[in-house]
Amino acid sequence: MNENKNNEVILIGLPNSGKSTLINTLSKNKTSIVGSKPNTTRDKVSKKINVKDKEIVISDLPGLDDNPDLLNNEFQSNVKKFLIEACKILFVIDINSKNFEGLDKINQLIQEINAEDKVLTVFNKCENFNNYELDKRLFKYIYDKEFYVSGYHNIGTDELLEFLIKYSGTKLQNNTDRKISISIIGKPNSGKSTLFNSLLKNERSIVSDIPGTTRDSLIEQVIFNDKIYNVIDTAGVPRKKQKDQIDRYASNLSIYSLETSLIAFVVVDSTQGINFEDMRLINESINNYCTPILILNKWDLLNEEDKLNINSSLNSHLKKFNWIKVIRISALTKKGLEKFSKTINEVYLQLDLRIDTSDLNLFFRELWVSSPPHPFRGRRAKLKYVTQYDTNPPSFSFNLSSRIPKNYEAFIENKIRKEFKFSNVSMLLKFKN
Repeated sequence: MNENKNNEVILIGLPNSGKSTLINTLSKNKTSIVGSKPNTTRDKVSKKINVKDKEIVISDLPGLDDNPDLLNNEFQSNVKKFLIEACKILFVIDINSKNFEGLDKINQLIQEINAEDKVLTVFNKCENFNNYELDKRLFKYIYDKEFYVSGYHNIGTDELLEFLIKYSGTKLQNNTDRKISISIIGKPNSGKSTLFNSLLKNERSIVSDIPGTTRDSLIEQVIFNDKIYNVIDTAGVPRKKQKDQIDRYASNLSIYSLETSLIAFVVVDSTQGINFEDMRLINESINNYCTPILILNKWDLLNEEDKLNINSSLNSHLKKFNWIKVIRISALTKKGLEKFSKTINEVYLQLDLRIDTSDLNLFFRELWVSSPPHPFRGRRAKLKYVTQYDTNPPSFSFNLSSRIPKNYEAFIENKIRKEFKFSNVSMLLKFKN
């Protein structure tokens, strides 16, 4: 049984060979973008797969061809490094492909790095194919073992996954330290990927002046104050009226990441100011009970007057959410990044804070006497009891005799923040009657 320290399996192939569909099928969910447009996947996209007590990391590389956008960016310089470090390489080939020139280039790349012994050939889109009919020109791309699958129809993928887990999987470690996810979200070209790379201290994500360079969600682990966090670099979220179907799906993935994250870095290009779209992302975070931290990026490019103007704009935009933490940085020069550890630690301690039930009830019973709610539809609600039933995010349940006005719900939230030190986090409040 192979217990490799490196358990990463990398998919490589031509554009539209079905790699994204295959990785989604193997991982049982859609974390990578799938579309009919070539070069849909633009980054190395990784996903952990657990089967019983074993784990592998499966990663999708962009389709490799002569596309100048791919050849000229920083990502291409890392392709060989990714392949060399991988435990296994899946050479994914569309069974109907006639692009032998492109396949030859990938073949040559594999041989250049002497990786032949860890390559598995995966013929994809085989739902209507008999392997006895294999085009003889594809024989030279078969390495140690070949698989015939259909990622879209989930044919042959169980056997492939079983093989990968058996020969590439590593044993899961018992880890009681829960990893908290942080999503980096923002409009296109706000500097999300630059921040992501600066936090990682390397060029893990493609950085470009072209809006929308990142379309897949990238996940890496970052340590703040000796605690491990999963940091997710998401696609830029453009205006709601975007026409590109792929950009729309990427945008949906970015919003979806908020549902599984406890913290969101909402990155704003300070030179563009704060607008409706930025506030929409903040609202999306709060609506998903994900704590937003506003990151004012490119702060070093502002003069003193611009800084005063954006601070004034902040006070106006965040009037309702004045509890949100704000960090002013330059992700490119790394100026201000030293503030992240302290801010993340403060937010985490609040997210993980639990208040004793007796303390909650004592405080709110006194509040109900000193500042009772106004009657709602002719009835004044009485407080039966209150409890904090969860953390991460802090979640409270108020059991009442009848409903209370919305403004009193907001009043209660503000009291919790002030009295119990939940100063900078999103909370979930339930009012039962």
